[in-house]
Amino acid sequence: MYVYYFKPKQKSLRKEIFVVMPFSKKYDDIYDKLIEPSVDLANKNIQYSEDEELVPYRTKDDPRTVSGWENILEHLFTAQIVLGVLTSNNPNVFYELGIAHATQPISRQILIAHKGYKPKFDLQDLIFFKYSKNYEESIEPLASKIQQAIKDYKIETEERIHQARMKVGLLAFSVMLEYANISHIPLRISEEFISEYDKQHGKGMYDKHILGVESLCQSGLLGLYTIKGGVEQNRIKFSFYWTGLGNEVLALMNLITGDERKKRGKSLPPYFR
Repeated sequence: MYVYYFKPKQKSLRKEIFVVMPFSKKYDDIYDKLIEPSVDLANKNIQYSEDEELVPYRTKDDPRTVSGWENILEHLFTAQIVLGVLTSNNPNVFYELGIAHATQPISRQILIAHKGYKPKFDLQDLIFFKYSKNYEESIEPLASKIQQAIKDYKIETEERIHQARMKVGLLAFSVMLEYANISHIPLRISEEFISEYDKQHGKGMYDKHILGVESLCQSGLLGLYTIKGGVEQNRIKFSFYWTGLGNEVLALMNLITGDERKKRGKSLPPYFR
């Protein structure tokens, strides 16, 4: 899979810190004694609940990994934070981090190296944290770096939600008011349904309703979901789900509660989260 053509399966960010580092066992202590405790401390300091916590992840630990390269790309594109370990000047690590630098915001990336590290080329401005060989004394400062990255992400997310809210027009808003209370909207296009809809809401209102749905799709608040089903297996059932962004905007507008937003987030298809 060439990176230029790669499209992640999941469209939203995972509650994850994807660790890019050498696989050799001699580096395991960096992960076990520095990175994992730092992530745990960052979660604790932010007072995340269990379902909100970020978890460290490296492909080395995943027994399900079959197509390793596609799995790496998936996590590079969808992890909330990419944490790169420069120690050892590993070419695979540099290549993966190069992809992250070229495709993801730098605010969601942290690079670390041991004190005294001498890079092969000019990385001085990109090395955010140098850890001590005594890992314990570096846990708290690395946790602070992780916390700052999380705060930056929250600010970026809030800005994105407010920008999406400001783009909602009158027709889209009418759809939001009508369907905010359900997690997904079944689209019915039979003449009987259109006639009944216009009878209840006014002539031509169904066409306006469709324009509102299209507007919400274009702004990323709704997404089309299709599955095979019905009596005939080749029949397609389709509906529009409120996406992760859509549910955030509904919550911002007080059209759903925060608990409902979280509930929907867990049941959404991955590419709508």
